[in-house]
Amino acid sequence: MKGKFFGSNTDQQRWLIIRQFILIWMLLTLALATAFWSVYKAQEKSMLAFIRDEERQTIKVSSQYVSEELRIVHDDIFYLRDQPVLHDWLEKESPQNLARLSGDLLAFVKYRELYDRILFLDENGRENVRIHRDRRQPVIVPARKLQDRSNLYFVEQALALNKDFIYISSFDLAIEYNKIEQPIKPVIRFGTPVFDQYGQKRGIILLSYQGQRLIDRLQAISQQGIGSLWLLNAKGYWLIGDRPEDEWSFMYPDRKNRLFADDYGEAWRSIIEHPEREQFMVDGDLFSYGEILPKALFGDIREGVVSGDERWLLVTRVPAEKFFARNVIQARVLAFIELSLLLGIASWLIAHHRIRRRQIEEEASASDARFRGLVESAPDAIVIVNQEGRIVLVNAQTELWFGYSRDELLGQLVEVLVPERFRMHHQSYRQAYTNNPVVRLMGAGLDLYARRKDGSDFPVEINLSPLETKKEKLVTSIIRDVSARKHAEEERRASEVRFQVLLESAPDAIVMADKEGSIVLVNAQTELWFGYSRDELLGQPVELLIPERLHTDHRKYRQTYWENPLVRPMGIGCDLYGRRKDGSEFSVEVTLSPLSIGREMFVISIIRDITTRKQAEQAQREAQAKYQELVNNLRVGVYRHTPAKGCFTKANPAMIAMFEAESAEQLQAYPIVDLCRDKGCWQVFMDKIRQQGFVDNEEIPLVTLKGREFSASVTAAMKKDSAGNTYYDGIIEDISERKEAERHIQQLNTALRERAMVLESVNHELEAFSYSVSHDLRAPLRAVDGFSRILLDEYADRLDDTGKDRLQRVRAAAQRMATLIDDMLKLSRITRSELKREEVDLSAIAGDVIDELRRQEPSRTVLCTIQSGIIVWGDARLLRIVLDNLLGNAWKFTSKRVDAQIEFGMQRQDDETVYFVRDNGAGFDMAYAEKLFGAFQRLHETSEFPGTGIGLATAQRIIHKHSGRIWADSEVGKGATFYFTLEARENL
Repeated sequence: MKGKFFGSNTDQQRWLIIRQFILIWMLLTLALATAFWSVYKAQEKSMLAFIRDEERQTIKVSSQYVSEELRIVHDDIFYLRDQPVLHDWLEKESPQNLARLSGDLLAFVKYRELYDRILFLDENGRENVRIHRDRRQPVIVPARKLQDRSNLYFVEQALALNKDFIYISSFDLAIEYNKIEQPIKPVIRFGTPVFDQYGQKRGIILLSYQGQRLIDRLQAISQQGIGSLWLLNAKGYWLIGDRPEDEWSFMYPDRKNRLFADDYGEAWRSIIEHPEREQFMVDGDLFSYGEILPKALFGDIREGVVSGDERWLLVTRVPAEKFFARNVIQARVLAFIELSLLLGIASWLIAHHRIRRRQIEEEASASDARFRGLVESAPDAIVIVNQEGRIVLVNAQTELWFGYSRDELLGQLVEVLVPERFRMHHQSYRQAYTNNPVVRLMGAGLDLYARRKDGSDFPVEINLSPLETKKEKLVTSIIRDVSARKHAEEERRASEVRFQVLLESAPDAIVMADKEGSIVLVNAQTELWFGYSRDELLGQPVELLIPERLHTDHRKYRQTYWENPLVRPMGIGCDLYGRRKDGSEFSVEVTLSPLSIGREMFVISIIRDITTRKQAEQAQREAQAKYQELVNNLRVGVYRHTPAKGCFTKANPAMIAMFEAESAEQLQAYPIVDLCRDKGCWQVFMDKIRQQGFVDNEEIPLVTLKGREFSASVTAAMKKDSAGNTYYDGIIEDISERKEAERHIQQLNTALRERAMVLESVNHELEAFSYSVSHDLRAPLRAVDGFSRILLDEYADRLDDTGKDRLQRVRAAAQRMATLIDDMLKLSRITRSELKREEVDLSAIAGDVIDELRRQEPSRTVLCTIQSGIIVWGDARLLRIVLDNLLGNAWKFTSKRVDAQIEFGMQRQDDETVYFVRDNGAGFDMAYAEKLFGAFQRLHETSEFPGTGIGLATAQRIIHKHSGRIWADSEVGKGATFYFTLEARENL
């Protein structure tokens, strides 16, 4: 055949190979191209999705940073507006107050690096205070360099605002003396008006946020991203762009035509016309954008924010060339060409092999068809395996019985048809048969099983027969399904087992006895309950399981039963007992059933242990008795009534006493409506119960059987019994005393409100009196001080030393009196002020107070220890006053010590947190401690330690407003410790 194939048919064979080669190569090349294209598109889609997500995240992170960065300004500007030092200066525009205000603002700028400058401008737009950064360090601008900024747009806008409004300027460049500062400083200005205590607008606080911080952060985010990140204003001008000359062009007249729309017109139109898109493609470039609304920077208070810019736009652009690099595409084309050539070689080999195989198969198919016809017609499954145990042929019956297709079996080990539990041993049996192949029955005397594709087994008989061919030795297995025969055998055995399983699994004890009363069968439950083993019971009289006192009667009952054997319960209406092996007894129920087996008669006793049920019944009876006792002992009335009778059907003793009845029967004879003062109120009450199903604490006026009226609170619920009949259970409580108490409380509340109104009127009068006194006293004091100063200045040459000394004393006394009036007014204001509670860092406030004291006396050396992390819940402004007084006193009274020490901290005492200020100064005698917190009370001479004696009184009132306590501990010459507490936040 080989010579024929490569001889006369050589040209035809080559032509067939070429045709097969071309077809296979084209199909493989097409598949390869499809795969390359699919991979390319999938990667392109994945890359685009990845870049889209990255750009969205860039916009989101940038927007969050801008919002979080600028949201801080809201708290800062209101903090500066409400500073007590600012309002002190507004109240008294003295150089000292101005210096304090400038110092506080300078410290704030040092602490907050967000701001380039802070200004306070009066109502005319003129600077009163300006702090700006000079070479990155904040400095106070001298008065001679302060400017009139009323012509600037953001000053005009801020001055026009109402109270608590904030103005946010456009994001632009800082201007100084009407020119853009060089180098340029991007800024955003925040302004809010300042009102004095009389509601008069006195000017504005203006913060210049350093915009370069925001720009640097956005540029850092841009460098981490894929595309470029830009910032635009609402008109499309560049705030951050790729080219510096494009940025801030709206600030320069010669560059105002440099807009985002000039470079990316279609993208700008999409942003303006379709703001909801957030992402879009233009000419292959990916644009992503998001908007920042200045009015929304501070949350939900948009109505109180006026903004110069409507919005700022964050825009990113990823150019098309970043999606796929050109060298990647070239590499893929080269790879495709190389793989295509390799596929061409493989296609030629495949085509050559297929043509040769087809010729051989055509010649073998004819002889193979005859053999297969014989095998396919066999009624049994036939499986032929080679010496390696691999299946080489199966017939249709094999496919039918085993569930495999022919292709699934061919080439598989024959063990695939053997249950897994037999496979290991089957291989050794197969090898032994291969060594001695004879026609025989497989596994004679054993139960053989085959395994289907679904994993199920079925019994079989197998005949083995060796088959030798030219190539190899084979084994023919003829397999017969014996499931039907096995099933019949198993059914018979199962029927025998079922009765035994049923007997042993029964939850009750089962005892079968013959006609003479001998036990012939018991189950496991009988052994468990009675304590006997099976062998101990079989053959014994059934009376063994009955208490001895009942043996005689039971034998009579057993004889009587055989006269009329029926299925029935034993001992109806009697308490039955079983007896255990240990002699103990337990309650049982017994059901008798006759059984005839052949000519013999038996009785089956099904015994149920009802000990638990008996115990439950007893427990229920006891619970019912306890419940009745509880109801009878209640001090409130408990009742039940039905709609049909209209009277109480049940009532406890409290009900009988409440209605002044002589007995329950007497009370139950009265209609309920006759016990109501208002005859219609009971019907209204019943209607509510029917609508709602229950009524709680309904107040109803009732009448006793003797005619006494009383107020009652009635609670009732509608219920139904097992027959579906409606009844009502309820509780009645006599609330006459409570109603009388409520009337008394109402009278007290009315009197209290009237007294509160009187006190409020007195407080208003006292406030007016304080203001009038302070105003009327200050004028003559200023006159005394002024004229005394004139005498000293103009007539000093005519006065002797005694006269000069006395005039100086007059001036000092007048000034001290003015200070006392100011302190008295401050104390009055603190008493009337409302608390604005928030989290307050006392450690930080203490640090600020110490820093201020050091600046006032830089020559002093004081060791100050401040415990960190002391956070409380209170009014920050008032607590600052407390620490100003306590730490100021410690600073003052340690002035005469070289080794001065001051400590602020907290500790736990008696399960509460106590805060303290300790010093090693002059101290005081504890005998005078009661005077410490009185107004104008001093324990030291003014010449020794200056002061008015109002500080500790002020501190005490603030601590009391915080529901706290303040006290002191001291020893003369050894310093003093002042302790105070504050109401904890969780107790408020």
